[in-house]
Amino acid sequence: MSGFDKLLQFLTTEKVINLDETQWWTLEELRELQEFRLRKMVKYAYNQLPGYRKKFDRAGVSPEQIRSLDDLPKIPMTTREELQNNPEFVNEKLISGTLYTGGSTGTSLKYYESKESGKIRWNAHLRGWFWNGYRPGKRLAVIASAQGIVKEENTLNLSGDMKTENLQKNIEELKKFRPQHLRGYVGSLYILAKYCLDNEISIEGIESIDPISENLYDFQRTTMEKAFNCPVYEEYCCNDGGACAWECGAHEGLHYFMERAIIEDVDGEMVVTDLWNRAMPFIRYKNGDSVIFLDKKCSCGRELPLIKVKGRDNDIIITKNGMISPSFMVHHGMGIETIDHSKTNFRDGIRAVQYVQKPGYILEVNLVKNPWCNNDDIRAFEDKVSSIAEGMSVKINYVSDIPSTKKGKRAFIINEDKDLLHKWKAN
Repeated sequence: MSGFDKLLQFLTTEKVINLDETQWWTLEELRELQEFRLRKMVKYAYNQLPGYRKKFDRAGVSPEQIRSLDDLPKIPMTTREELQNNPEFVNEKLISGTLYTGGSTGTSLKYYESKESGKIRWNAHLRGWFWNGYRPGKRLAVIASAQGIVKEENTLNLSGDMKTENLQKNIEELKKFRPQHLRGYVGSLYILAKYCLDNEISIEGIESIDPISENLYDFQRTTMEKAFNCPVYEEYCCNDGGACAWECGAHEGLHYFMERAIIEDVDGEMVVTDLWNRAMPFIRYKNGDSVIFLDKKCSCGRELPLIKVKGRDNDIIITKNGMISPSFMVHHGMGIETIDHSKTNFRDGIRAVQYVQKPGYILEVNLVKNPWCNNDDIRAFEDKVSSIAEGMSVKINYVSDIPSTKKGKRAFIINEDKDLLHKWKAN
């Protein structure tokens, strides 16, 4: 039995909640579940975690006042800055796993999950993947960072560095492997699809495409579906806070997984409450994304609400060898792989980073160091960025902070070479 099969057996026999059944619950039943879990989480966080107790006391709110979803606005919102390296929001005794946010704002959050949270996270992913036809044992090709690698005999991990020579190698590997499902960063999948169309390359046998980690635009979906002759199933997942949503076979929007978290639309901004993570609760957490609830029911029959999500917009970096996916820049710039390449952690010495492309293939990197940052961290980061941005002149600027926009957001990538950007988009 493979490692993934063992994991699947564990998840299906020790489920936190049976998501195969709850996907067919009525909206009223799903809301009752959310309210039950909300009351438990609020009471727990107030009694066990000083950070939340102080927030509630300052707002003049007690757990007894939170009885239903209508009471959510009484709870003060939580920000990433509050949680960053703050033990008052963590119960160390319940930590079963350590995770990192993708860092698409240029800053990565190190956070923790409990055993329950980890199990429902995997169950949610499995249900979402099942909707596009994927099952453990089917052939899967992945284009992502080390963080997204699945190490199984039926999985092909392709290079996410989309230089021409790597594109050609990826295509050769795909033709040999004949995957049934293709998963990867939106930008990387789009580059691969466009290359196949431009060069009249056909890859047969792919049943579905699962783009992850970046905004998916209609032109990208169309290009992928045309190149690989199969449907795209959009996925949204923000594990810090537990917000996740998947597209079903009806393709009428993303079904928000109410069993894992509460999602609110607060003036267009997504605010989430994780219903299971007691190791590091996320209660009314602003995750930086935007959400719209669609005013319709899906024809598939599920009453899980349909939403449209817009993640953080970033420009792209364009080298002489082509475009670099924003997510690839995050994980291979700020990230550091483990020895066996099975996982990407983030460089603790680097607090935040911003990439600015100037005309003439010049890349300026604004970098904020943590107090404990050392020369090895910086040297390794510089070497990695220079390798990724091959052919560009790289300059590192050490700054005290990354300036924010009027809305308080920080751009991770800014491309000021508008002529080059226009030419790339025109092609």
